Amino acid sequence: MLNQLLPLSVRNELSRLFITVLFAVAMGLFEAICLIYIRDIILPAGYDLSFPVAPLESLPYELIREACTIVMLITVAWLAGFSFKSRIYYFFIMFGIWDIFYYVGLKYWLDWPASWLGWDCLFLIPEPWYGPVLAPLFISLYFIAGGIILLIRERLNPNIRFPVITILLNLAAFGVWYWSFVKDSGIIHTAGYTDVSYSWLTFLIGLLLGTAGIVYGVQLK
Repeated sequence: MLNQLLPLSVRNELSRLFITVLFAVAMGLFEAICLIYIRDIILPAGYDLSFPVAPLESLPYELIREACTIVMLITVAWLAGFSFKSRIYYFFIMFGIWDIFYYVGLKYWLDWPASWLGWDCLFLIPEPWYGPVLAPLFISLYFIAGGIILLIRERLNPNIRFPVITILLNLAAFGVWYWSFVKDSGIIHTAGYTDVSYSWLTFLIGLLLGTAGIVYGVQLK
């Protein structure tokens, strides 16, 4: 019944979306397994994961691994999309799913993090990002929801003009989130996570900016 109610273009897009979701889930779990192997090989027994994982952060191939992850997501998004805008939306949808299932894998196999409010080194490019695990998980959910909404909107009306305001507001959101993750990098490198606290207010400001951009993009004629 649902298939009969939806336009053929939307049904085709949902099928394509399902395949890319499978890829992102598998990629997230695969990367979690890779990190488990790397930690077992590199880190000494009993290493305190509540402190920044300095041995991993200092390895040049960790930067290459992260760069390859982004390239893989871009490549699949490019193949899945039917326009430049749709490829952007696919990238963020897959990025969000990959990131969530990366942490799902670590939680399932390592029971880490002990708390979703526990801190982690989130990314290394162009410098280390630090924050509670829950923050990037929320951002990933935002990527998935916003990406799917705009993707379906694009499929229903491929002639819709490019949402410049949406892009600008989301760039502002990313900038705010990036600053929230790197502002205490120096302290964390020196003393660990003990004396730092994450600014959830800053996170919320970024979320409001991004959401305003998505709402604007959906309302375009």
